[in-house]
Amino acid sequence: MATQWYINGDYLLGCNCDYGCPCNFNARPTEGDCQGSIGFHVEDGAYDGVSLNGLNVFLGVKWPGAIYEGNGTVSIYIDESGSPEQRDALLKIVSGEAGGPPFEILAGTFTNFIGPKFVPIDVKVAGKDTEVTVGDYVRMKFESIRNPKSGVETDSKVVLPMGFIFKEADQYSLKEFWVKDGPEFDISLSGTCAELAKVQWPTV
Repeated sequence: MATQWYINGDYLLGCNCDYGCPCNFNARPTEGDCQGSIGFHVEDGAYDGVSLNGLNVFLGVKWPGAIYEGNGTVSIYIDESGSPEQRDALLKIVSGEAGGPPFEILAGTFTNFIGPKFVPIDVKVAGKDTEVTVGDYVRMKFESIRNPKSGVETDSKVVLPMGFIFKEADQYSLKEFWVKDGPEFDISLSGTCAELAKVQWPTV
């Protein structure tokens, strides 16, 4: 039986796909593989009565093909400011051990788990000015998507009524993005997909 947990907060993503990310629509990744980072800031959440409010978790992720084909690698970064009980709760959630989507589904696509590492995580959720720093491992800065001809900023959104991670996400471009973590992760991107969404997990 899945352990009782919930998280309400902000979901953030940076990846190597084009804006909108074809993976959201069951299509193959833009470059054939998928790599980047996903994470969340907890506004309100708990695991078996342990409050998770204010904490952050980020993952370095990569798959050699489409996500659903599996064989992925994940590196787990958990907010060092959490207590041992909070850290353990967050690890159980993102590893899929606690059950429930989205993480029970995502965990099934990974064959290589790295970490967890307990590091300082700073998250500034501010639309096109969103920034994330995860220790010395992840750096993410958003900016507006611009019309390639006129240079005008464009507001874009992905709506997925049946989405298991989010139902609706604002779309941005990566101004700066990297994941550096040993031989498994050496990712550096700009001008590709960035997403920001309000989430309520577990999804149904």
